[in-house]
Amino acid sequence: MIFNKKRFFTLFLMVSLCLILSCSPKDEVVKDLVSLNQNHTEYIENIDSKKNYMPWHHQKIIFQNYKRIFFSPWRKTRSNITKKKIYNEFERINSKTRFGENKVPIDKGWFSKIKQNLDAEKFPNFKKYGITIANSNLRILPTQKPIFSGFTDDSNGFPFDIIQNSTIPANTPIYISHISKNKEWVLVESSYAHGWVKIRDIAYAGPKFRKRFKNHNSFVAVTEDDFPVRTFSGDHLYNGFIGMVFPLLKESKRNYHILTAAATTTKYAYSKESVISKAHARRMPVPLNIENVSSICGKLTNKPYGWGGLYNNRDCSAMIKDIYTPFGIWLPRNSTSQAKNGGLFFDLSNLEAESKEEFILNNAVPYLTLLWFPGHIMLYIGEKDEDPIVFHNIWGIRTNDERKRKIIGKSVITTLQPGEGIENADETADFLERIKAMTLISPRYY
Repeated sequence: MIFNKKRFFTLFLMVSLCLILSCSPKDEVVKDLVSLNQNHTEYIENIDSKKNYMPWHHQKIIFQNYKRIFFSPWRKTRSNITKKKIYNEFERINSKTRFGENKVPIDKGWFSKIKQNLDAEKFPNFKKYGITIANSNLRILPTQKPIFSGFTDDSNGFPFDIIQNSTIPANTPIYISHISKNKEWVLVESSYAHGWVKIRDIAYAGPKFRKRFKNHNSFVAVTEDDFPVRTFSGDHLYNGFIGMVFPLLKESKRNYHILTAAATTTKYAYSKESVISKAHARRMPVPLNIENVSSICGKLTNKPYGWGGLYNNRDCSAMIKDIYTPFGIWLPRNSTSQAKNGGLFFDLSNLEAESKEEFILNNAVPYLTLLWFPGHIMLYIGEKDEDPIVFHNIWGIRTNDERKRKIIGKSVITTLQPGEGIENADETADFLERIKAMTLISPRYY
């Protein structure tokens, strides 16, 4: 037998490659995302899902409460923000080394310029009612530049821009209390959050505009994500997202004719007729039943995680707030406030894990119950094999490795042990252990 060096070398490479591949660590998957159906219809099959959760007249009363809160910035006579709060928010950011999008520490000279632009000594230097005319962001400081606490692992750095407070959709009533020194930014308060907004994204709302805009009996809510809202003549205004609402003028066979806000050359708001397809919106309030709530959830499944709503994505509490908007149920923006003020509150903090699970299974209503622990909120949607099942938008599961997160980064259906099966999962990956409260979206609350 003649020894063939070329064939031997080829065989050696093939064997070596096989050994390397077989010994390489496989990327761990989140077991729940494989074992649990991510289609919401799976969880309402055995439920009377079309039964309305409350009498229609009661839901209309709740909707009136929604409108009262939504338009509350137009009843303000003074700001809830203080000069001290403006300084404190700045110093909280400035007190530590912060990093830009290039992963390089931000120069203190840049922060000095931001401080000057706050013009905080003159707060409040402005007093006007307004409305957003574009989808925008509420920023803690008057800058679009992202600021990060570091890039050491998956729990900081992108997407955790620490000065992103929240998104603010177009057509949102606001109170304006302050304008930056360079006249580029205004400090505004909505019904659920405050922050700095680019002045180009707002218009001043005069008495006649406010009266016409808020005194409509009928409103529509967006029930689909990312579709164009157009003027009656067909011009594109911006994209619509679940969580947006508009006053309703009239309707045709296929469309709702709505009021949208625009700005004159002097920055004062005027209203114009625009159009939303009935495929993308519904009259408010949408009847509150499990079928309708699960339908909204289905449209939000697998949506990317977005800290503070960046890039028109959602974090956990933003998703919960948006889910219930079409039903005329106003919820706070913050997860803690949602849990404590969103309905009938049950303190579970003193219960052992087993007792918590039993209480949830016996008392939670699918698609109408929130489960909360500090920093995170979830929607209970039912059970599977006697395990509570939740829908939530989650960044990741804490681990003990150097990256400190197993990234999920989207809205998913899981159990309360989403870290089960992940070798390096941190003990905090057991959400059942961490749950502090359950909140029932209940008519008794309202």
